[in-house]
Amino acid sequence: PNVRLKTAPTNLADIAQPMNLSSNSDESVENSPHPSEEVSCTRCGADGSQLLVALEDYLYKIPGHFAMRRCGQCGLIFLSPRPTPESLAAYYPDSYAPYRRAIQDEPNALMRWMRRRNSRQRSRLVERFAARSPGRLLDLGASTGIFMDDIRSLGWQVTGVELNENAAAYARERLGLEVICAELSQAQLPANHFDAITLWDVIEHTFDPAQILAEVWTQLAEGGIIALTIPSWESLDRRLFGPYWVGYDAPRHLHVFPRPVIEEMLQEAGFAVEANRTTFGGYFTFVTSLRTWLRARMPAGGLLTGIEKVIDLHGIRFLFEPFFALMDWLGWGGARVVVARKTSGAKISGA
Repeated sequence: PNVRLKTAPTNLADIAQPMNLSSNSDESVENSPHPSEEVSCTRCGADGSQLLVALEDYLYKIPGHFAMRRCGQCGLIFLSPRPTPESLAAYYPDSYAPYRRAIQDEPNALMRWMRRRNSRQRSRLVERFAARSPGRLLDLGASTGIFMDDIRSLGWQVTGVELNENAAAYARERLGLEVICAELSQAQLPANHFDAITLWDVIEHTFDPAQILAEVWTQLAEGGIIALTIPSWESLDRRLFGPYWVGYDAPRHLHVFPRPVIEEMLQEAGFAVEANRTTFGGYFTFVTSLRTWLRARMPAGGLLTGIEKVIDLHGIRFLFEPFFALMDWLGWGGARVVVARKTSGAKISGA
């Protein structure tokens, strides 16, 4: 895509005060503490786009202003302005939620059970669709290796790719996993090799999703599958929480994929979509959005503290599981899982 760089002060003392931007304003969103860039659509290259919502980093409060836009030509939703590839790491603090300790080190027994159940759901999904099981699996965005550790226990040969060196080192040292700290294109992995490649909550973080899908196609063996999860644009959460919806999570989420768009992009990359539904993590995504929404509207302490203590109670999620199961059945759940298979002789988009 066309890229227009914006420079900003790197000295935190020089950061300008945040601007007050409404979601229907098309004024410039700048004043990030790190360099940013304006881009055209990363899928089709079109310049025409509609501003959907102006955003800040509501989760970690790192100063900066961003905007989600929808391409008028292909429908992809993308962040512009967005961090540059060199500045993006600054928005991933060590406290970033996906960087979690091993399940066996979780001190609370109920949380251990819930985390193991969630990881096993993903493993069983892969086994259900994979042409060969157990087989060879590549986990992109492996984080601290939690999923890799689980599916390895089912007999799979696993390799991970993770950009955060601390997370990759934890997976290697604590769990004994092979996790490469590099971009997929630089990981020097064999082509036509893996029976399954997983991208759990990953592709929305990438600068060029179409290129990532093309690279994944190359790495997969014939008939291999890709399994990915993304925030669901069609979710009730987005309608309820607006700019505080965790699916936006600016500036870490560089893209949002409406259901037809992710299916079209997979087909363009040489995949046949076999499943596309909302599931996995409805309570977590809902509560994260709710917490962000509440913090933006209520003073710290007092009532806010009380509400957060309630939603953080271990096991309270089970009271709401029937509700989130209904949302998934209606297609309004917060997270979408997509499974697609590499097709024979397909033309690879972007390769």
